[in-house]
Amino acid sequence: MSAATRRSAEWFTRFFDADYAAELSEQKPPRQTRREVDFLLRSLRLPRGARILDVACGYGRHAAELSRRGFHVVGLDLSRPMLDEARRRFREGPRLRFVRGDMRRLGYAAGFDAVICFFTSFGYFAPGQNETVLRRMARALRPGGRLLVDHRNPAYDAALPRRHWYRAGRQRFILEDRHFDPRSKVTDCTQLVITAGGDGAVQRRFRVQEFSLAEWRRMLGQAGLRLIRAYAGYDGRAYRPASSERLIAVAEKAASGPRMDERMGNGRGRPRS
Repeated sequence: MSAATRRSAEWFTRFFDADYAAELSEQKPPRQTRREVDFLLRSLRLPRGARILDVACGYGRHAAELSRRGFHVVGLDLSRPMLDEARRRFREGPRLRFVRGDMRRLGYAAGFDAVICFFTSFGYFAPGQNETVLRRMARALRPGGRLLVDHRNPAYDAALPRRHWYRAGRQRFILEDRHFDPRSKVTDCTQLVITAGGDGAVQRRFRVQEFSLAEWRRMLGQAGLRLIRAYAGYDGRAYRPASSERLIAVAEKAASGPRMDERMGNGRGRPRS
């Protein structure tokens, strides 16, 4: 793969900038974050004071709310602008820490009661790398720990119109030109972002691999995890393949048997340098 092709494939290194953080914060008010965390805690049934790894934490809204409720949280993200915004909004301390890192190279081992990955932050990588991410997430869990991945439903996205407008916050409007490949289940989307009173428009692009429930079950199993539940959304409705917009998978690491860290290397609960 040439350097230019690699830069194009790794769109996520440019997409999640300061403007996107501002846009997202307008769309996700604090009351929505609280509802999503309520759902997360009902789904994962975590012990008091549990340790949580928030992968692709963005500007830290879930990590901060979980910390406020007494959990110990590490928020990890690849985007410097997102982490800068997280640190601007929320004070780090004994129960909250933000770390820059690539989920493909997670270096934690058996240190967390839960790993969470919200808001379609998975499926960005080349074939095989998404499975690597799941193995790394599984390795970060203690035996009996749980993983929650919030993603899209490919059957739902296959039926979406190719082009549509929507409002993003108070002053932004977005035109999407979206192509979904039913064979690969990849969504390739170009967005035109128009800000009221702004100078012109900004174009950006993302590309996300989606997975059926059967594919999630297979990939999770290969990572040493067992799919225990699938939800349609943050209200706790059961996932329905034909109609659910989202597919939120909850999986559990076996409480006994060969440990992931023994198969993948050593280290306990700390990233490798």
